[in-house]
Amino acid sequence: EKQLMPEDILHLRAMSMTIMQDPICEIRPEEAERYLVDHEDPIGDLPAWHPTRMVHQVFDPFRSRKLTVVRYQKLILERLDNEPLLAAFGVDTGFNMQAYFMILHAWLLHQRLVLEGSKAKKIDEDLFEQCWNMTRSWLVLKRVPEYRFDAELQNVQEYMLGACIAMDKALERPDVLPARVQQCLWANMYSGSVKKDHRGLMRLTKYMLRQLGLILQLDSDRFLSGQFIWADFPVSDRVRKPLKLPEWREKFRSEQVESLGKLDLKSMGSRPASIPGSDPKTPSLRP
Repeated sequence: EKQLMPEDILHLRAMSMTIMQDPICEIRPEEAERYLVDHEDPIGDLPAWHPTRMVHQVFDPFRSRKLTVVRYQKLILERLDNEPLLAAFGVDTGFNMQAYFMILHAWLLHQRLVLEGSKAKKIDEDLFEQCWNMTRSWLVLKRVPEYRFDAELQNVQEYMLGACIAMDKALERPDVLPARVQQCLWANMYSGSVKKDHRGLMRLTKYMLRQLGLILQLDSDRFLSGQFIWADFPVSDRVRKPLKLPEWREKFRSEQVESLGKLDLKSMGSRPASIPGSDPKTPSLRP
């Protein structure tokens, strides 16, 4: 940031103002309440004296934290499978863009976890461990040879953490935050392969600002228990063909649907909620 020339700052401020002219970037406090959900917890909702709850407190003292991380994981997975959003942002089904899209949502959650301090430190660690587990699963399904598996995993982790660090640095300058987020997304998610006024890039920039605004407004207890969904984002109502997933991605989707479905039935008991952004009646995107 210190190397930026005055003319660079002026350009970034002008671009930031252009981006923020779209009201979709911001969420009002009363609007944020629309994205709260109530997840039922068959164990946690029992009276404190109930034998079943007492047994879990003794033999599974970290159950609440693990449940929160699972809910965060489901939030991320829903975004990865949200085809209207992927199409709106120009996110393909290749490994690199999928990995970046995953870590961007983990980064959003991480920002609030950092603000929550020491009580959320372990949740933050577990969240990123889930991301690395997901990455490992993808590499396995892609049949990466064993002799270069560790090197491939380390390489992916370095790129993903690099994107998070770049986004962190963007937060250091609130006056040019929108433009800096756009630059980070352009350099990482899109690998500099599109123009900086690319529609998908501009939409993803606004999407990230909108979701960050939501995450930072949530009540602490709501956030730390994962009782929320992502803010909606307008997508095109144009009928499109389903995305053709590569074999590794299709297998991963099938495995996650099965494993998370079993988890819902056995322990989470979540009340179904419609996922904003996937409704075909959602209004069309602004240019």
